[in-house]
Amino acid sequence: MVDRSDFESYSQHVISLSDIRATDRLLAGGKGANLATLIEAGLPVPDGFCVTTVAFRQLVDTGSIDGLLDELSELDPADTAAIATVGERLRNRIEALEMPTTIREAIENEINATDSGPTKAYAVRSSATAEDLPEASFAGQQETILNVQGSEAIITASRACMASLFTDRAIAYRAKNDIPHTDVALAVVVQRMITPDVSGVLFTADPMTGNRHRTAIEAGLGLGEAFVSGAAAADSIRVNTQTGEILEYERADQQIVVQARSEGGIETVELEAAERPDRVLTDEQIRTLVDLGTTIEALFEQPQDIEWCIEDGSIYILQSRPITSLFPVPAPKPTDDQLHVYCSLGHAQAFAEAMPPLVRDIWMAYTEETFEAFGFSAHETWAVEAGGRVYMDMTSLLQVSVVRDLLPHQLRATSEPMGAAVENILERRSEEFRIERSLPEIVAGTPAVTRSVWQGAKMSRPVLSAMADGFVGAFIGEPTDPQDEEAKWITWGQWIASRVHAPDTLSERVRAIRTNLNVAINYPPVGPLLAALVAGRLLEQLFPDAPEDVNAVGRGFPDELVTRINLGLGDLADVARANPAVADALREGASLETIESLAGGAEFIDALEAYLEEFGHRATGEIDISRPRWQENPSGLLATVRANLEHEQQGAHRSHIRQMEREARGAAVALEQRADHGLLGPVRRRLVRQLIRTYRGYIQTREYPKQGAAHMFATWRDVLCEAGEVLVDDGLLSDSTDVWFLRLEELLDALDGESIAVDIDTRRAEFERYKSLTAPPVLTSEGEAPSGRIEREDVPEGALTGTGVSGGVVEGIARVVRDPTTETIENGEILVAPSSDPGWTPLFLNAAGMVVEVGGRMSHGALVAREYGIPAVVSVSEATERIETGQRIRIDGTQGIVEIIG
Repeated sequence: MVDRSDFESYSQHVISLSDIRATDRLLAGGKGANLATLIEAGLPVPDGFCVTTVAFRQLVDTGSIDGLLDELSELDPADTAAIATVGERLRNRIEALEMPTTIREAIENEINATDSGPTKAYAVRSSATAEDLPEASFAGQQETILNVQGSEAIITASRACMASLFTDRAIAYRAKNDIPHTDVALAVVVQRMITPDVSGVLFTADPMTGNRHRTAIEAGLGLGEAFVSGAAAADSIRVNTQTGEILEYERADQQIVVQARSEGGIETVELEAAERPDRVLTDEQIRTLVDLGTTIEALFEQPQDIEWCIEDGSIYILQSRPITSLFPVPAPKPTDDQLHVYCSLGHAQAFAEAMPPLVRDIWMAYTEETFEAFGFSAHETWAVEAGGRVYMDMTSLLQVSVVRDLLPHQLRATSEPMGAAVENILERRSEEFRIERSLPEIVAGTPAVTRSVWQGAKMSRPVLSAMADGFVGAFIGEPTDPQDEEAKWITWGQWIASRVHAPDTLSERVRAIRTNLNVAINYPPVGPLLAALVAGRLLEQLFPDAPEDVNAVGRGFPDELVTRINLGLGDLADVARANPAVADALREGASLETIESLAGGAEFIDALEAYLEEFGHRATGEIDISRPRWQENPSGLLATVRANLEHEQQGAHRSHIRQMEREARGAAVALEQRADHGLLGPVRRRLVRQLIRTYRGYIQTREYPKQGAAHMFATWRDVLCEAGEVLVDDGLLSDSTDVWFLRLEELLDALDGESIAVDIDTRRAEFERYKSLTAPPVLTSEGEAPSGRIEREDVPEGALTGTGVSGGVVEGIARVVRDPTTETIENGEILVAPSSDPGWTPLFLNAAGMVVEVGGRMSHGALVAREYGIPAVVSVSEATERIETGQRIRIDGTQGIVEIIG
């Protein structure tokens, strides 16, 4: 349990909630400390007292529970049966303990001293030291006992609350939030029992959307237990916190009420139709509650989940805790009063995971440079961060009517939920993006606008011209050699990398990352790739009734980059097959040094080094440059080779690609034949042939930009890793990986000799919390995450939905993989993953299907799935949480449906 030295300054077992010491969480627990803070601020809280954690410590010390705690801590968090058994033993032991005389007398004395006295009713509620935290609320995890009458009953209820520190839910919640069971203690709050006419909960931010300017209220008759437990419905109210406008009031049919019994305890009573109110709150009561909520949120400096009740017209606050489910608000906040809309950079890259502060700084700077290069004002903020992710400010684009109408559709190609979310906010609030200006303002602003557009046009004119030339040439000419396209991107990426490596000092090399971003955005033209995307879209529109053939046209590219990555791994497996000792060593997880010493080992190592020479600068989640590149840690690649050894035959991977090529040729012939009918048939046939040639000739260039950019990413990582090592040598950091938790300016200052005044552990903990959050694809400056829900008709009950990106239906065993550097997939399994950037490519070699939480039709994973001919669904929200490894699932890559069938 908590060290006794923590309590040395405390001598009392019971203190009043009006005692300033009760604001200390260590003494009064989370609930008690928050109530004491509310009382200190003059807010209406029922009077009462707290049986402190000192009393808890004294009680449990008499029961010798340390052995059971050690046993609990050693259990696997997933072993729910064992946890339940040990938890029950802990609770039983505590509830059987005799309350020490000193504690008993302290409780009795405090009861006698209150205005309520010993004959009145009390509410007895648990207050753990680890509850009502900003990152973990523990709501409903411990015991609450209402309408307790008499000193003996209050003592018994207090002991039951203390035992409830070890309910199964509380144990599991602590394990999930990585809070040791030995680090917590529990106090008990005892307050005058309110007999409410109405009670409810108030959220100072809308918990459904995250909007910080909306107050959400749930209200019902009597005690709140009925609707908190879900036994009864409550009236639901939404209010604009800024204006006080009641936006909606949904009345519930309240058929039951929970109320206090005269002899103690509570009971549920059915209401006659005449007793059911039209609505339980008046407008005046609603606005009073909103005002109280605003005051309480300001007091605790973050959105609050508040329990309240009304007795004889007076409002009482029963509890206030942080709303822990909210995704953070984008920062920095806008400096104007305009509603701002932000789109996730990570979702656009099919990588929606959190990144550490130093990485975020670089990507925010890159985004700023990109916007400014296209003529947007350098005085605006174009990139913000929220929840460890980078978001791009799209507000200026939405203020242009043509763009506003097209943007949601364009975003859907990248991420269907992103496009749907922007569409959602525009449907409700599009008028807020229509900027009204007077004639003098228009005249005054025209020169600046014209200059900005002209500068952007001048800067991008050569690139746009080259793109246009490449686009036209791609449609009317023969496809260029893909190797030439790849070479220009690699040359570009290596050139940027050389500029970062060039400076003599480490400080200058770190600065070169930032100063060369404006050069890095001048990438080679992508006209041919655009032509391929247009050709693919036209084929879909020309043949809406032949999706399988259109899908098949995009299969089988042996020279395509990602296919080469996978074929290379298959080739490595074939080298191992030809050398049995190497194959056995790989299966056993032997080191590369051991493998090299075996017969055939040198051949395998040479093949691996050649592979890493070409692809070793790539990585899983590679835009997060804090993650190791394959050349640093090839364990994930070797795991894929090992899985291939178990389930494939010599040359099977290349046979599969040849089969995909044959299917593509057959589909191309079928589409041409479908087009060749009627008087214009020959013309349509030639058009379709040209579209297919353009698509197949250039779609394989889509990964070349990433192959080149990855050289730049790897160089950034090399320089920053070196900085971490130098700062460790200088005694400024304790671990080289701490460098990722500095901001860029802090790092530069440290390299220039300044001290580091940063709490790295706190930033690491914050980052770990951010990693656990599901990031929305779109956020507003108000904190709202507009719904990006993808609607489907005739969806089976319980099915998950997303964007179907590679047609076909497949059933199989799910394999949930969150880290492909430590996990792999067996042949025939269905991959379920949080993202699918190029670093996930090796897992496609064995997958029978794919389910991914982010992405769109043109995302990396979608295109690779189509090339490999495996059904795939992307943008499936919470797929890795709702699907478990070993479950049998069915995915429909055409309809975008995922079913859990066993």
